Amino acid sequence: MSVLQNMMWLLDVRTVLLCVVVLLVLRWFLGRPKNLPPGPWGFPLIGSVPAIVREIRRGVEPHDLFIRYAAKYGPVFRLQIFNKTAVVLNDYTSVKEAFQHPQLQDRPEMLIQKILSDGVATISGQPWVELRRFCLTALRSFGVGKTSFEEKIGTEAEELVKEMSAFNGKSFNPKHLLGNAVSNVICSVVFGKRYEYTDKEFERLLFLLARNFELLGSGGAINYFPELRHVPFLPTSEIVSNFKEIREFLLKVIDKHRAAFDADDLRDFIDVYLVEVKNNQAKDDIGEEHGYLTDDNLVGTIENIFAAGSETTATTLQWALLYMAVYPEIQQRVQTEIDAVVGRNRLPRMADKPELNFTRAVIWEVQRLSLIVPFGVPHAAASDTQFHGFMIPKGAFLVPNLWAVARDPKVWSDPDQFQPERFLNDKGEAVQADELIPFSVGRRSCIGEHLAKVELLIFFSFFLHQFTFKKPDNSSPLSLKGKNGITYSPEEFDICAMKRE
Repeated sequence: MSVLQNMMWLLDVRTVLLCVVVLLVLRWFLGRPKNLPPGPWGFPLIGSVPAIVREIRRGVEPHDLFIRYAAKYGPVFRLQIFNKTAVVLNDYTSVKEAFQHPQLQDRPEMLIQKILSDGVATISGQPWVELRRFCLTALRSFGVGKTSFEEKIGTEAEELVKEMSAFNGKSFNPKHLLGNAVSNVICSVVFGKRYEYTDKEFERLLFLLARNFELLGSGGAINYFPELRHVPFLPTSEIVSNFKEIREFLLKVIDKHRAAFDADDLRDFIDVYLVEVKNNQAKDDIGEEHGYLTDDNLVGTIENIFAAGSETTATTLQWALLYMAVYPEIQQRVQTEIDAVVGRNRLPRMADKPELNFTRAVIWEVQRLSLIVPFGVPHAAASDTQFHGFMIPKGAFLVPNLWAVARDPKVWSDPDQFQPERFLNDKGEAVQADELIPFSVGRRSCIGEHLAKVELLIFFSFFLHQFTFKKPDNSSPLSLKGKNGITYSPEEFDICAMKRE
């Protein structure tokens, strides 16, 4: 009798499990909104994850896989990732229109928010509007976007030139030097100081940021999909640990600012933010309505600005040096132009920009081909939204495949070729194409875009004015193949900076 009871119990359990599976599958098929964008078939519950993982294991980069999907389903297609709908945008028109749409401006929930708290790049709705406005105003108040700020960038560029000169033409890996120099520019605004290249604590911070950019993977999948955080072979625990260490560093900086705070002498971005927080707290104490700037948002915002103002620009400069070593004839043309415009008795400056046409074209072409953030930063739909004849459901991700935009053969002839001349008109004047959008587009485009553009021109022109960059003798050929993280960075490489007379 007990054996029969056990068999009946087992049958009951199997029946219940079967019913649960059937219900989940029915919910999967019947619960989806109508008129979604087309896309590849996905399994119930896990969606397109197996197909994407299979292609990645075969060596296909996600941005290239999405280009294949776009060829089949159109420039706006849908993927189902677990219980999330991701709408991938693969041409300039769809990215621009989507990212200007008022209902497609939110951010999806991110892992980074849970550790560092909300920041200007991760928050949504009215708090984001207020926080972005404040950040732009505060950064401008300390010179970002003004001619006077060029001096700070130039000073850091000169320090970097000294560091490169110290190698006396011997090979070195430029990654650390570039990261420290570019980060120091944003540090001067946010932290009110610069760090020596030998500062171990700051070197550790840069390592943690770069490491997490790599670990988060192409497009930052772990950051956006909670389900992936529990997969045992993914590096979630290291990512969380790194973010916590970054948070401790930033909290120490903030505490030092609080201890030395003087409302009559606001030294940097943190001081200005602390004033705003104090004003909001005072209003809260007497029951008045106040803004969204809080202590909780400060750490996340500092990290957002710091990461956006350092990692991407430093990586672009790595690519620029690599391309110059691989294409020495292009490097020589840049040097010839800089010498003709600037001469050999002074360093370049922003006033030279209108005449540095080929130099600017080379920077743009490096940005186009290296496309540092292939998938940008995803948006999320604030509500059910009609877009290009499709329904974008509330909460859906909108992923811009900026890599596809930068290599669209309808826009760029020979898109895989390094051809800076594509940005020159018949008069030899530099003309930036609208479709070149390495900083994304719309109201949520990179908050540090203007700063990055100035940094790229000053650092790059300083480098080519002072050095000729070459592959080390007896070394393997330099590779232009990158490695995918949140940023698309070059493989580690050494280079020689030969001092010019």
